[in-house]
Amino acid sequence: MQADIQLHFTPIQLLLSLLLMVVAVASLRLFRNRLLYRLFFVAIVLTGILFVTVPELPYYIANRLGVGRGVDLVFYLLFTGFLLLIAVLYRRLLQHDIILTQIIRQNAIKNCRNNHARKGRENVH
Repeated sequence: MQADIQLHFTPIQLLLSLLLMVVAVASLRLFRNRLLYRLFFVAIVLTGILFVTVPELPYYIANRLGVGRGVDLVFYLLFTGFLLLIAVLYRRLLQHDIILTQIIRQNAIKNCRNNHARKGRENVH
């Protein structure tokens, strides 16, 4: 990696850095009670800001890992993260399906018991 790192920001670097900071603030508010999620998003945002402000860094890391270009490395990481996100969301969806089924089953049993009790009182009168 070259030692001459830019000290001035281009307009796109400023814009992307600001957008990443907005994402960081939104994730901190969204995951108020989830420390692990907050730390994960802050780490991603800081890495993004670092890659935006020092564009040579992803290229350097990619070359060290045997990837041709820095943008390819970023793409591979994003693709892997996206697949992980799909797996996590699918697992959560299955958990919600199980919970919803249990709630509906309990509600149906409760309604059935209430209907039987109501019919029993009607037959007494």
